[in-house]
Amino acid sequence: MYEADLIFSCGENNYLPVVDVWIVIDVLRATTVMTRWFELGGGALYPVKTPDEARVLTYELTEQNLKPLLMGEVNGIPPEGFTLGNSPVDLNLGLIREHNCGVMSTTNGTVALLEAASSGSPVIAASLRNYAACLDYALTLGNNIGFLCSGRKKRPSWEDTLCAGAILKLLQSRGELLTTDSAKIAMLLWQNRGDNLEKFIMNSTHAQYLEKIGYLDDIAFASQCNVSTVVPVLTIDKDSRNILRSVSGNSEPYHNIDSQEIKPEPAKNLDPFEELLSYTKKPAQYFFIGRKEK
Repeated sequence: MYEADLIFSCGENNYLPVVDVWIVIDVLRATTVMTRWFELGGGALYPVKTPDEARVLTYELTEQNLKPLLMGEVNGIPPEGFTLGNSPVDLNLGLIREHNCGVMSTTNGTVALLEAASSGSPVIAASLRNYAACLDYALTLGNNIGFLCSGRKKRPSWEDTLCAGAILKLLQSRGELLTTDSAKIAMLLWQNRGDNLEKFIMNSTHAQYLEKIGYLDDIAFASQCNVSTVVPVLTIDKDSRNILRSVSGNSEPYHNIDSQEIKPEPAKNLDPFEELLSYTKKPAQYFFIGRKEK
């Protein structure tokens, strides 16, 4: 049996449950950029919370004879002195070849990664581009999976919840799944997304904001599902700094003979609350005391 919990957004006072592994999601756009970085063959990627921390770390790495790419955003825009913003489309092979590592600071995504890391559990960065590969790797670490959506301004975001729902539905196809209510909501969102995923994501306030400031192409790019086998995992370097590395994969489409969902499953025309309430109609099979199944 699998277990899953979901936190809708990162924030200073989040309660993080005990899980075997965290899957952190920021579809627009941090975890999509992280995935793209490794698809293009990028080296170590250092996530930090603030632009000032990013500038300091970039200087330190440069002093160590490295060539870091300083990238990120505040309110969607590259901060002063940053070479690149937070656009997966603007990130290209030329930049990767010029820089043998990267330093990244974003409003929500890198903050969520470091928040999940504070729990002591392993952390994976997932997006729509690589979610099936991320789930496969997460299951090598345990059956109790936590999802931390980056959200926006400490509130839930449409696209991150949607991506979590995609992963949860895939997990459900693997076997019996015990979920929290928040995870059920994410699964319902994915189930009722319709046939045009990019159009569905455009319902989000952040997607509409990105369109206004000129990043419409990023939304189309981030809406692609399972086109990558990259799995970015957060670890610690020799200087005790948080660092992302890809444990596997490249930009080849994801193929796994054990996976029952390579592309998004067809949308179902069901009552949005039917699945959420269906569990109340089934005989109770489990109850829990002190986190132990009885």
